[in-house]
Amino acid sequence: MVLPKNLAFITAGIFAATLLFMIVYKFVFYPDMPAMAIVCIAISFILVCLVCFLLKFTISVYDDRIEMKYAFSTTSIPLEQIIDTRTGELNIIKNYSDWTLKGVKYKTYSVIGLDLGIGLKVTGKRVFFMSAEDPERIASLLPKEEKE
Repeated sequence: MVLPKNLAFITAGIFAATLLFMIVYKFVFYPDMPAMAIVCIAISFILVCLVCFLLKFTISVYDDRIEMKYAFSTTSIPLEQIIDTRTGELNIIKNYSDWTLKGVKYKTYSVIGLDLGIGLKVTGKRVFFMSAEDPERIASLLPKEEKE
């Protein structure tokens, strides 16, 4: 999940408590509060909670490409376009890499709570950073350049 489970449960609990407070407040203190306001807030809270639980990030490595599904979008990178890879803590590989050239487009796919990740330098002046539980395993599935 993009959002850690415990944080998603805390968010859902806070929304449920807020909705309960609104219902109690309407019937005890302020009966003139429109019922439609409570219904609209309940619907919006439910939608936000669903988004919190349904947002996922997955990395799939195939024979010819690496595919990243983040929330509602999918990015596919052919393996022959990968120039270099880096693994480690995301903030370190992002800040201290020699990939900081002019005109490079950076894209980061991160999950809250995961510090480890992998960076991919791709043809066309593009760099992708993504968080992963086991970045070394993902890097081992990617092609390596022969160094002589």
